Amino acid sequence: MELIIDEEGYFCEGVVPKKWQFFMEFGKIMLTKEKLSLIKQSNISLTEVGSSVDDFNEGFIIPLDNIKKAYSIKEKKIYMVKVETRDNLLFSITMANEKSIGKKKSEILSKKINTTILSSVEIGDETIICQYCNHETNAFSKFCENCGTKLN
Repeated sequence: MELIIDEEGYFCEGVVPKKWQFFMEFGKIMLTKEKLSLIKQSNISLTEVGSSVDDFNEGFIIPLDNIKKAYSIKEKKIYMVKVETRDNLLFSITMANEKSIGKKKSEILSKKINTTILSSVEIGDETIICQYCNHETNAFSKFCENCGTKLN
């Protein structure tokens, strides 16, 4: 598992509520080549004094091949990343601790998600044979890799 991005932020399923700080989950946003993980964070008290450690629980796991699109958007005065899935679910993610930083981080996260999706897509093993030189070429190529002739 190759970790691409690991940030702290807020997230929720669906649209962002009016008072987002109180209704969105806080935790880790982790992106790998296989999935986008939104991991909830909660505090557990260890002593009577109230010291705590971070406890991370699985929140939402979204396989990359299930993501339809991810984009950065300004909503209710904060910058978010909206992630839409192929089964019509919507996730909202923000790392907005400051307006300018939130905008930049949301743009970076949406680009990373989209780039990772594109890099993980397998083109497949489909090939065609060039009619001029009989060289096997990728079916998605417009020109033969061997002789440069335009393919049908």
